[in-house]
Amino acid sequence: MSDRESFAAFFAEAEPTVRRALISRFGAEVGREATAEAFTVAWRNWDTVSSASNQRGYVYRTGERWAMRQRTPTPTLAADEPAEDHYADPQLAAALAQLSPRQQQAVVLVQGFGMTHQEAADLLGCARSSIQNHLERGLRRLRKSLKDDHAAR
Repeated sequence: MSDRESFAAFFAEAEPTVRRALISRFGAEVGREATAEAFTVAWRNWDTVSSASNQRGYVYRTGERWAMRQRTPTPTLAADEPAEDHYADPQLAAALAQLSPRQQQAVVLVQGFGMTHQEAADLLGCARSSIQNHLERGLRRLRKSLKDDHAAR
C-alpha cells in the first residue's frame, strides 16, 4: 500500500473521532480548524506518524497544541455532528461550561459521542482510570447543577 493510500485509510477512520474530540474541547470553529491543521501535519510527517503506536492520539495532540495557540477553549457540541434523537436539557450547555476542560471532554466524548473509556483515554493520551474519574466527577457536577437549576424555577 502506498503512503497516499495508507494515509487516506487512516484519515477516513480517524478523522471523525479526532474532529469530535477537538470540537468538544475547543468549540466547533476552532475544533474543525485544528483537525485540518493536525491532519496536514500528519500527512507531512506520515513516515513518522505511520509507525507511531497511537496515531490518533498523535494527531489529536497536534491539533490540541495548534488550538491552544489560537484562542481560549470554548467547548460545545456542534449542531451538525451526528446525534441521536435525545432530549437535551436547555441548561446543559451552561452546566457543561462549569466543568473543567477534562471533565467536559470526558462527558462529551463518552456520553455524547459514545466512545468507550479506553477509546477516549487513547485519544487524549491519558489513563483509562483518568477518563473514568473525570467522567464521574463531571456527571456528578452536571446532575447537581441541572437539579439546582430546575429547583430554582
